[in-house]
Amino acid sequence: MARAETFSRSLRLFVDRNLSPDALRAELARRAIAARDDLIARGEAPPSWRRYVDGKADAPETSVRLDGTILYRFNLTGEAAEVALDLCRSTSPVRSGRFRDSWLLLCDDKLWKQPLKDLPAGATILIVNPMPYARKIETGALEPRIRRNQLERVRQSLMRRFPTLVFSKIFIRLGGGVAPSAPYILRGASGERRTRAGSTMTYPALEISPRS
Repeated sequence: MARAETFSRSLRLFVDRNLSPDALRAELARRAIAARDDLIARGEAPPSWRRYVDGKADAPETSVRLDGTILYRFNLTGEAAEVALDLCRSTSPVRSGRFRDSWLLLCDDKLWKQPLKDLPAGATILIVNPMPYARKIETGALEPRIRRNQLERVRQSLMRRFPTLVFSKIFIRLGGGVAPSAPYILRGASGERRTRAGSTMTYPALEISPRS
């Protein structure tokens, strides 16, 4: 897969000026569509995209001005989410394997069970591990020998690979129904600071959102 900058490109095309204006627009549209489909076929762009013609969203290619621009903004959300989940799993500490296998994805605060490629481009994605010791692993409070800041390392890797998306490490609360182990009610000290017993734990999560 090519670098992220290849996924969104402006196609400014010039053709034989002897053609009529309608024929010129049709040729511009044909070449833009062919270039888009070629990128997808070669695996340099995902199959999900949104079209902008002369700055107008979803306008048909044939409406382009003769000196205008056709832009395809490819949806990288699904690919980024898949890479993020793979990194979270592959960098997880493993004893029984339960923590490694428990990573899940929320789309607009709802558990996503459909194919990752179908994730909507404008949605806010959260990747989180609902195990009750997830926070202690992230902060290094579980065992000193377990390397801390797993999500931050994943975030840094994703930022380099997908510069058109925003990746943030945050702490969230999980409601019931997301996973059998969540929400976890704290019993006392947790992580780097003391928390009141009986309060709901906040879970470290990776947030993926479009760059504004």
